[in-house]
Amino acid sequence: MSPLMETVGNSPQATKPSAKNQWTETHYPYSRYLEETFGGKTYKIVVASGLTCPTRDGTIAKAGCAFCDIRGSSSYFGKQGRGASVKEQIRSRMPGVEKRFGAKGYLAYFQSYTNTYSDVNYLREIYEAALSEPEISGLCIGTRPDCLPDPVIDLLEELATTHYVSLELGVQSFEDESLLWLERGHDSKCSIDMLAKLRVRAPTVHTCVHLMFGQPTDTEGGPAEAARILNGIGVRGAKLHQLMVLEHTKLADLYRREPFKTLTLEEYTDQVIEFVENLSPSIYIERLSATASHPDECLAPKWSCNRWDPHNKMRDIMTARGCVQGKRLILT
Repeated sequence: MSPLMETVGNSPQATKPSAKNQWTETHYPYSRYLEETFGGKTYKIVVASGLTCPTRDGTIAKAGCAFCDIRGSSSYFGKQGRGASVKEQIRSRMPGVEKRFGAKGYLAYFQSYTNTYSDVNYLREIYEAALSEPEISGLCIGTRPDCLPDPVIDLLEELATTHYVSLELGVQSFEDESLLWLERGHDSKCSIDMLAKLRVRAPTVHTCVHLMFGQPTDTEGGPAEAARILNGIGVRGAKLHQLMVLEHTKLADLYRREPFKTLTLEEYTDQVIEFVENLSPSIYIERLSATASHPDECLAPKWSCNRWDPHNKMRDIMTARGCVQGKRLILT
């Protein structure tokens, strides 16, 4: 998983939406989805699983995907800690989340690296350790489409029959040329086949697809096509982020040798609008854009260093242009 900030930005310039800046609802937000599901404010608590990734352990590669930096994706405890360490992480982080957001419910978020990339017994141990905490209402599990063998899918479906389970699937793109450029180590067919399998084999799991816009290899109409794929394959959510060039990544090395274009905020918003207007209104959108977790290490685009200013501008543009989720589906 990429090193992106999941909650409010930590830039001193960040400004939250004010009472004067109220938008019409341009899309179905994850916050509303969670309120409908749990009946109150529900927030993620990030938990490190101690797992690695096939692009880092030598199975596919050793340096990770081109956009992913080692620090942002690091898991700080090994398997020696196992389930007890999961509990310790949850208990230590929960008070801060409650104080900051006024949370009424919590989800354990296994974010770093590939959190289904292990034997099923270890996965059961860490997932059940998180679910055994009384305040935890469910799991969010970040992974790749090529790291979900049938026994793991069956485990996820088993847990989802008694708890909320969200599987955040790092698809990134449905365009093979872009996946090659990003050095993902899987193709679009892998993603589509896995989404189709999850729909049949794990129908109770809430699948959310990560998509990245802004690769120089992307083709015109890509966001609309991605939305149409999601509409027909049974996902519950989508999570969007722009291509970012971060220090300590392959993209940073390439960017210095042969600078490539990244999207301006306005160009990125154009792509988000194209995606949103072609997306079924029943699919929630967890995030419109991402924020660099270490702004001083973001080479481009610079607007990624701030959370709320880009967010406000994006929402203003979307509202001014009459963006409504599913609008183009209705028109056709």
